[in-house]
Amino acid sequence: MKVLAKFPIFLAFFLLFSCDKIFNRDETAAALKEALSIGSQFALKTLGVTDGFYLDLAVKIGLPQDAANLVKAAQNIPVINSAINKVADDLILAMNRAAETSIEEVIPIVAKAITDMTIQDATQILFSDNKLAATDYLRGKTFAPLCGVCQSVIEPVMRQNIIGTSTLDLWENLTGYYNQVASFPLVSLDPIETNLVLYATQKTLDGVFLKIGIEEKKIREDVNARTSDLLRRVFGRLD
Repeated sequence: MKVLAKFPIFLAFFLLFSCDKIFNRDETAAALKEALSIGSQFALKTLGVTDGFYLDLAVKIGLPQDAANLVKAAQNIPVINSAINKVADDLILAMNRAAETSIEEVIPIVAKAITDMTIQDATQILFSDNKLAATDYLRGKTFAPLCGVCQSVIEPVMRQNIIGTSTLDLWENLTGYYNQVASFPLVSLDPIETNLVLYATQKTLDGVFLKIGIEEKKIREDVNARTSDLLRRVFGRLD
């Protein structure tokens, strides 16, 4: 009975060892990179168009929390409520337009990160129960450095008059006067301190990784989504 009890453990070890021997780890890594690259092109196609962010509730960029709190508080002051809501609505539109405009330059940066990525544990990622394992791996390894690089792409766009005024001008309109008052002595208000360029960059990348993950999951689950021999061969192990 003890031998039988240990058999599943032996079988699992044998299968894992066999997979590592039968399937080249470099090939597995190449397939995972190809899946991520397909996802990045999907992100370009779906996000880099007018309303790609703005009308997609899964990726739409809303106000930073401290600014959202200010807008909510203004609801109790009728004399300024309408004006603040208008600026807030314009700011949300401008941030999303900036993200949509930036995507064409952001995606090549993400694509290079995919190409440069070294996946040491490729087999483990492939056989993970997590359908977004490769995307999560890429995000964990590259998100912080990508933010630094992509800010330099997104900030100039946020200074452009995309909707008749710039995103950063609208941000100043929304927060500037409030922050002046908050800085007065004896005034117990917390200033709005969000770095809007960094915030918008992070939200833009959140949208990109969401779309990459959608394609990874599709490739893992749908044979028809495997558009190359490499993908069919490697991801076929999951079927």
